[in-house]
Amino acid sequence: MCRFAAVNKLVVLSLLIFANTSFIFGQPESIYRLPVGTRITVKLDAEINSKVSSVNDTFLATVSKPVMVQETVMLPIGTMIEGRVSDVERTAAGGQDGNLDVIFETLKISKEFRRIEGYMVTPLVAESARTFNILSILGGIAAGTALGAASKASNGALIGAAAGAGAGTGIALLRKGKDVRIRKGVEFEIKLKKEVMLPVLDY
Repeated sequence: MCRFAAVNKLVVLSLLIFANTSFIFGQPESIYRLPVGTRITVKLDAEINSKVSSVNDTFLATVSKPVMVQETVMLPIGTMIEGRVSDVERTAAGGQDGNLDVIFETLKISKEFRRIEGYMVTPLVAESARTFNILSILGGIAAGTALGAASKASNGALIGAAAGAGAGTGIALLRKGKDVRIRKGVEFEIKLKKEVMLPVLDY
């Protein structure tokens, strides 16, 4: 009888442990995870560019395509992400283009904030001014050659070409490069460098 009672107690204890474990693991997770490498499509609320932006300026971007994890929307459209300008270089004479580096640091979902480490998938690049510079120099050579030939001197064309090239080079050197910008409303992707823990919300 005592042995039977002991077995019953063991069975009851096992059932309690099993029920408790099932209850714990059956509860919904308290957080969701966005793994490293998650891509998020966003767009800016206002333009930023290398002409007026300064290091540590902050700006806001909004998620423009929902981020899904296992068929569940983790980041709905409109989710706010705060970014910061990490480096700026102004344009300069000689066709030197500007440069703009940005990072993404804070995610706001509902009333919750999460720190993130995000960067642009495609680096910002200004349109090259090289074509203009080449055309300036070639145009100067052509004009100089014509002027030299008109002078009727035996070496007039060569002198004119040299002078024209110098003038064209001068134009190219005086010309500034192009600014780098992210326009308002233009979509681009950012990528997470670090896992982000999200709260469970009713989406």
